[in-house]
Amino acid sequence: MKHFVKLAVLALVCALTFTACADALAEIRVGKKDMAINRDLDKNATNILVLLQDGDVTDTVMIASINSATGRAVMARVDEQLMLDVTDNDGQTVSTALCSVYAMGDKKSRGLLVCRELNELLGLNLSTYIALDIARLPELLDHVGWMHFQLSDAEAAALGLTPGGNDFTSENVMDYVRLDLEGDDPAVSRAYTAVMEMLYRGLHSSGLGDLMGLGTKLLSSMDTNLGALQAVTLVSAVQAGSDRREIYLAGEQADMAAALYKEIYE
Repeated sequence: MKHFVKLAVLALVCALTFTACADALAEIRVGKKDMAINRDLDKNATNILVLLQDGDVTDTVMIASINSATGRAVMARVDEQLMLDVTDNDGQTVSTALCSVYAMGDKKSRGLLVCRELNELLGLNLSTYIALDIARLPELLDHVGWMHFQLSDAEAAALGLTPGGNDFTSENVMDYVRLDLEGDDPAVSRAYTAVMEMLYRGLHSSGLGDLMGLGTKLLSSMDTNLGALQAVTLVSAVQAGSDRREIYLAGEQADMAAALYKEIYE
C-alpha cells in the first residue's frame, strides 16, 4: 500500500507538471547535434541511461556507468522529482519534474531528450538509453522463464518467502518489483534489478556469439538505441562486476555532479 500511495503522489506531481507545460511545449525533437555531450570525459567510462516507467509515470531514472579500465560499475539513481528547465525546439523554456521529461519528446526523441537534460545538468556524455514500462515485465519474463533474486529478511517477510535466494516467474515478479519497505535505500531500485537480471539471462541464454537470440528480442521490445553488444557489456558489469557501487543523486546540481564524478572517474 505504501508503494502505491507514493507512486500515486509521484504520478500526480508528474501529471500536474506535464499538464501545466503541455500547451507551451510541443513534442520536442532531439538529434545528435542537440545532445549537449561533454566530450572531455574519460573515454574508458561508458554512461548509459536507464528509464523505467510504471504506466505513464517515470518511476526510476538510473545512470549506469561502466569503466573498462578499472572494471568499476556505478549505478546512480537520480531523484525523479528533480526540477529541470526544459527548452523546446522554438526556444521556449518550462520548469518541469524529471519524471515528466520523457513524455515531452516526440516518439523518436523521448530517451534522447532525457539524455540531453541530464548531460546539461551533470556535465555527462549520455547518448544511449533503455526505456521500459515495468508493467510489461511479466510478459517479457515469459520468454526468459524465471529470475533469481537474493531476498533480505525484510523482503522475505513482506513477500512470505524464505530469506536468501528465491526464483520469481511472470506470476509473482511484480510483487518483488513493487515492494516498498521502510528503510529502503533510495539508491536501489528493485525494478532496475529485475530488468538487468532479465536482460542478463536473455543475452546469455544462447552464448555471446548468438546476438539474434532471446536477448535481442527482449531489446527490440523496449524503447532503446542500445545495441546487443553494448547490452552484454552493461548487464555483465551490473550483474557480475566485482566493483559495483550504488549512489543516489538529489539536491544541488554541483553536489550531484561532484558525487557522480567521484564514483565514476576518480
